[in-house]
Amino acid sequence: MKSILILLSIGVLAAYGETEEQLNKQFTAKPGGKLVVDVDFGSIDVTTNDKGAVTVDVFRKVKRGGKSDEEAFLRDRPVTFSQDGDTITVQSRAKTKESWSWRDSQRTEGKYTISVPAEFNAQMKTSGGSIGVNDLKGDVKAKTSGGNLKLTRVRGPLDGHTSGGNVRVTDCQGPMSVHTSGGSIDIENAVGKVDADTSGGNVAARFAAPVSEDVTLKTSGGNVTMRVPEKSAFDLDASTSGGSVSSDLPVSTSGKPKRTHLKGPVNGGGKEVVLRTSGGNIQVKKL
Repeated sequence: MKSILILLSIGVLAAYGETEEQLNKQFTAKPGGKLVVDVDFGSIDVTTNDKGAVTVDVFRKVKRGGKSDEEAFLRDRPVTFSQDGDTITVQSRAKTKESWSWRDSQRTEGKYTISVPAEFNAQMKTSGGSIGVNDLKGDVKAKTSGGNLKLTRVRGPLDGHTSGGNVRVTDCQGPMSVHTSGGSIDIENAVGKVDADTSGGNVAARFAAPVSEDVTLKTSGGNVTMRVPEKSAFDLDASTSGGSVSSDLPVSTSGKPKRTHLKGPVNGGGKEVVLRTSGGNIQVKKL
């Protein structure tokens, strides 16, 4: 196991009735390695560097019934670091099933700020925070139970899931699958296969280049809007149960047009584009 510890500092202090903890660590790692983060609370932000290193900065702050309770809460959820080859793992999970509930006011805050080589894989999971990834080339998996996903300039397969937040994907290339159970999805300038669905919000996708792979956009409780260049060619299958379907681009349909369903080739046809909503409108707009 190769790792270089540049700085490991743990500062626990009581300020305004809160206890804080800070940790910093750095590892050597080659491009093409993997980052694994699995924590029970806190946001995760991943950026890139050209130093052939993985740096991890952790900040956690809790407020409970008193200083001893706050320190016990953090001790029960220690942050651990490990390296196996070029795989770096950061974990923090409760050792006990103690509920840690008090009648007094409570606050739990955490942030994991991580920098990795520009070509790196990342697998991230948090039970209570947002996840952001910028300028990364590799296989990215992001899952949170209570925050937003913000994924920017990712080059490679992308799999994102949140149970209680919004999803924003910008300038990403490669097959993507993004899902949320309680928010909206906004996709900007995607290149590659797209599979996006939400149970409680709108879905919007903008393609700066003509659609080159299959696209699926679904929502159970909002509108679906897709914007594409005027000369895009694809096979459209759009359907809604509680609104209307419209397209700025001509669709070659057979039979009598329906307000709630539009199916047929656009500009001669091509890859499959499936748009679905149970409670809103569907619009295909030209750029």
